[in-house]
Amino acid sequence: MNIALIAGEGILPIEIAKKLNTVQDKTLIFTLRDDPEKLEPYAAKLIKMRTPNLGRGLKELKTFGADKLIMAGRIPKKIIYCLPLLFDSLSRSVLKKSLRDDHSLLGAVVKVFESENIQVIPYWQILPEFIASAGKLTSREPDESEFADINYGVKVLRVTLPCSFGQAVCVAGGAVVAVEAMEGTDMMIKRAGTLAGRGVVVKMMREDQDLRYDLPTVGTITLENMHQSGLTCLAVESSRTLILEPEKFFALAEKYNIAVWGL
Repeated sequence: MNIALIAGEGILPIEIAKKLNTVQDKTLIFTLRDDPEKLEPYAAKLIKMRTPNLGRGLKELKTFGADKLIMAGRIPKKIIYCLPLLFDSLSRSVLKKSLRDDHSLLGAVVKVFESENIQVIPYWQILPEFIASAGKLTSREPDESEFADINYGVKVLRVTLPCSFGQAVCVAGGAVVAVEAMEGTDMMIKRAGTLAGRGVVVKMMREDQDLRYDLPTVGTITLENMHQSGLTCLAVESSRTLILEPEKFFALAEKYNIAVWGL
């Protein structure tokens, strides 16, 4: 087994890199992060890129002998709009042919790797202990009004998700306060705090999202932002959501009295 990693932003790629170190002797890591030094302890070879470069990526994978690949972490969407002229020719070709929603772009990138016999594998297989279970996940379960807002949020997401936006929504008192767009869940939570200062967050995944590389995640930053924004309940899909640093996550949820529910 020789698994390489494309590491975006956030904690998830670091957790995966740590785990890979326990199951294989060497790991090739590509990253666009501003803090690549956080990945250096876990990489036999760390390739820092300023912009996406699929051509170089394929060459490095073959040289390293990697036949499997994990893609994890956030890639800022502004890169796609601000810097496409700096991409290599293969990356520009993929961008030109693909729709610019996350689902289409990631799918197009995966096809490039698979065409070269490099298998893209699910990162949840590396971190199965991070998968959310169903039902009450904290000592406090949602109260009646929070359950009502959760149910309404689910109805809203079932409409927005097929349109490739709205992976998360904030609902307060039966009203939609904010819907996630390109800015991501954390910025949506902060916006909801300025608008209402209360409510619940519901986070789900699109039915045709690829479980290999596009699983929704929540973590301690999610809870910190909810607490600062006055939001008291988080609902996520069981078996389809990663909870990062679960011990720290649940300890913080208890500290802030935030109810966490697995749909």
